[in-house]
Parts: sequence; C-alpha cells; structure tokens
Amino acid sequence: MDNLDKKIYQEINTNIEIPTMLETKIKEVLNNNNIENKKSYKPWTKIATTACATVIMTAGIVYAGATVYEKIWKEPTKIIGIVSDNITEEDLKGTISEIEAKDKADEILRKFGYTNEKIKTMRLEKDGDDIVWHIETNNKLSVSFDAKGGEGLCLFSDDILFKDIHNYRTTREEAEKTARKLCEKYGYNIDAYNYVETYFNMDTEEESYIWYVNFSKKPDNLVDRYNQISIAFVPEIDELRYFIVTEGKYENNPIYITEEQAKETALTEEQKTNINYKIKETNAELGIAAMNTDAYARTIDYQQYCKQSKMDYLEKNYVVYHTDERIRKVWKVTIEYDIPMEEIFLEDSFNMNDLGYTYYIDATTGEVIGGESPEINIKAEYKNGNLVEIPTEEK
Repeated sequence: MDNLDKKIYQEINTNIEIPTMLETKIKEVLNNNNIENKKSYKPWTKIATTACATVIMTAGIVYAGATVYEKIWKEPTKIIGIVSDNITEEDLKGTISEIEAKDKADEILRKFGYTNEKIKTMRLEKDGDDIVWHIETNNKLSVSFDAKGGEGLCLFSDDILFKDIHNYRTTREEAEKTARKLCEKYGYNIDAYNYVETYFNMDTEEESYIWYVNFSKKPDNLVDRYNQISIAFVPEIDELRYFIVTEGKYENNPIYITEEQAKETALTEEQKTNINYKIKETNAELGIAAMNTDAYARTIDYQQYCKQSKMDYLEKNYVVYHTDERIRKVWKVTIEYDIPMEEIFLEDSFNMNDLGYTYYIDATTGEVIGGESPEINIKAEYKNGNLVEIPTEEK
C-alpha cells in the first residue's frame, strides 16, 4: 500500500452511501483477475482510486491494496418485548417435510443407540437465522437438527439425570479419551477438531460424575467454537447427557485492522455510553466471533441495557435488536474498569456491567460488529467495614 492507499483505507466511515454504478465500476477495475488486463488497468487503478478517493472515504466500502471489501454492519431491527420468532414463507423454502424430519429423527436416534423411542412432539423453530426441526420423545430425549439439510444437530437426554449416576468417576485425561471414543463410535471424525476443552459438573474432578468435552476447529490458530463437537457424558457407563454438532459458516476474512486501530475504535465506541468509568486497562486479541447486537444495544441505551440484565426484569419491557449472524475474524477488545468494589456490589446486588466490556472489531473492515460481557474474575472481602478487592495471583 502506498500513502494514498493507506489514507483511503484508514479514513473510511459508513455515513454516506456510494452510488451503486460507481461502486461497481471501482470494483471492476480493482478486482480484475486477468493478468493481461491488469497490465493495462494498472494506471487506471491509480486514476480510479485518486478520482474517487473522496467518495470512498465516506462510503460503505473498505479499500485495501487491490481489493474492495464491503462494510458488513447493517442497522439492526428493533423489537420491544420478547416474542417468538415467526417463521415466514421465505424461511420455509428449502426445509424438509414433517415426514422427512421424522425419518431423520429416527435415523439419528438409532445412530446413538436409542431404539425404543417414540416421537411425542415435533415442530419447526427459528434459531437465530436458522430453521431447525425440534423433536421430543417419550423417554425425555430431544433432538434438534438443521431443517435445510445441514449436518448440525443437538441431542439431549434428560432421562439420564433421573438415574443413579452420582458414584461414577474418571480423570480429565480419561474423560478426553472417552469423548474421542464416543465420537468414533457415533461416526464423527474429529481429526480437524484440534482444540480440546474439558470441564466437569462439580467443584472438583474427584466429586464429578458428568464430564463435558468440546472439540473445536482452529483455523489460523484461532479457536472456532462455531465449528465444534460437544459431548457430555457419565463416565464408566459412557451414557450421554448430550451430543452437539455445530457447523457455522466461518468467513475466514483477512486481517487489515491493526491491534492499535481496533483499540482506538473500541475506546471511541465506549465514549458513546456516557458512563465515564475510569478505565483500568484495555487488552485486545484476535479471535473468531459471530456478529451480534449486544454492543449496539449497550451503546444506544446503556441504562436500558443494564436494567434488562437483571433476573426480575419484565419480558414485555425488553428491547431486543436483530441483525445477521456472520461468523468473522475479529479483534476482541476488552475494556476493564477501575471502580470501587462497593459500587460494583451496590445494595448487595452484583452488577456485572460495571466490570467492563468486550467489543468485537471486524478484522477486515474495522467496524464494531458486536460484543459481550467479559470474563473478569474478581475476589473481594470486607476489611474494617469496607469491601476491598483481593489481588489476583500472578500465573
């Protein structure tokens, strides 16, 4: 990138739409893949770039070298009150029929060794942007799967929780081995899932009788939990609590935003909340995340965002926003606040929103495309009548 390229790339915003025809022409020039044409187009690339610099810098595209990237964030739809997602005629296009869904459910149940199940209920549900068939059986089993033919599925056994399973034990190492054997048993090759996480259901390994193992893909050395096989089981008898296969459409977008640019964007976005907390530290790391409206809702109305995070908030008063779920490479920028413990635990009610926030900054376009409450661990105790933080031990 020369200086002009960098200036164009860094000065972009999304306030003004670029004329469709002009956008098309710019893309045709910059994206032409014919080698001979590239030779003759080269001076025209510079001319197009120079002549249109003012337009591009205020339009919904990102120019990086010889490639044009669309801005991906769209204004979310606002919904007041929690309502069931209605399935439209458009949603139903490409879905399998009820008879086909029943056959597939029976096939899945047999595959996992459940041969005496009778289907009690089945219905189509909307799960974000996806349409799924949800089936329940007479023995407290539930199966959900992609209604348009994808390989994703979710099998839960509630029946296992009513059995005498509390005396079964294993170790972390053996739990992973068992999970791998179960994947193989049920026909899943996990060679491409090379990131493993293991959890257990009680405070310690020695007490635990249900184990959870997640196998995730790891493209570009980044953990992709949207492409994952998750298993929960009772050790020794190897009975399933659940088996989940997640197949997200990771876009593997390129990285054109630096860590410092991502931090700057997050801090600018944070100012819009007008909460004026003193910032303790700001950290950033590359990751994979799904675009969501959490950061948008937080920025638009921070007070409402905090109110509806409380357990007793009325559902009819919820303000919900909806946008497309796109799985992208992002900078996860975590802003941690430096505020007194007594304010966090105000009136004996823990306020998780006062710990900090993690913004998702798209690694290609530099947009804020979502966020989440960060995992910030704090310990506190009373000393001389005051609540004070216990310093975290260095690892």
